[in-house]
Amino acid sequence: MRLGREVILRGVTVDVAAGEGIALLGENGAGKTTLLRVLASSLRPTRGEGRVLGFDLRDGRSVREVIHLMPVDAGLYPDLNCAENLEFTLRMYAQRGDVPGALTRVGLEAAAGRRVRYLSAGMRKRLALARAWLLARPITLVDEPFANLDEAGRALVLELLGDLRSRGVTLVIAAHEPELARQVAPRALRLAGGVLVDA
Repeated sequence: MRLGREVILRGVTVDVAAGEGIALLGENGAGKTTLLRVLASSLRPTRGEGRVLGFDLRDGRSVREVIHLMPVDAGLYPDLNCAENLEFTLRMYAQRGDVPGALTRVGLEAAAGRRVRYLSAGMRKRLALARAWLLARPITLVDEPFANLDEAGRALVLELLGDLRSRGVTLVIAAHEPELARQVAPRALRLAGGVLVDA
């Protein structure tokens, strides 16, 4: 796949079983985030093609029905509070869901009315996971879920990711901490220069 004149991914093909956990590994610049963004249709290459579950990745609407991306910055709305973030997400996807239950599941019930801009990094990660829990897409892509977290925060994120997998969600986790990622995503894939070098 190309973005302008630059080749960003080359021949990345993987068979993934429903409910499987994949740890996507590689150095900075290997193409991990790029691959996740292409899979989620948030980055559209100018040349090349890709398919997931039979959907053309250029068909963003169909892809969003089956894939949810949790970016490294959590992708939240800083001027909305926790509950409003989740409510807005449900409206955007024309879904219904238990917002108080999702906040309780991630331990943020007491912060429901707090604006995201005032949350710690760990709280933002938990809120992003509450959103993934509410949307319940068959595939959830998670970019650097352990970044900027202390040991307790990482343990909680691991628990919540494990909870998603227990619900049958296929997880693809891009991380620099393979020992953590593989606790919930035991199968490892490694990228280098936009090429899958170890599957």
